[in-house]
Amino acid sequence: MLVFAAFAVLLIGLELFTGCAMLGWAADKMVVEREKSPGPYWFAITLHSIVGIGFPILFAIYG
Repeated sequence: MLVFAAFAVLLIGLELFTGCAMLGWAADKMVVEREKSPGPYWFAITLHSIVGIGFPILFAIYG
């Protein structure tokens, strides 16, 4: 689980560095850019942080 969390940290760092985040399954709305749509971008960053970092740490602590 901690390896998954480390990968998530790397992915979130890359998303913050590039300003593009992956969100959703539809091909036309899959990539959101920070400059064009900041709301969905920060939602994606928050969601990735919770799922990619928060859940594995909780599972490691309580599992």
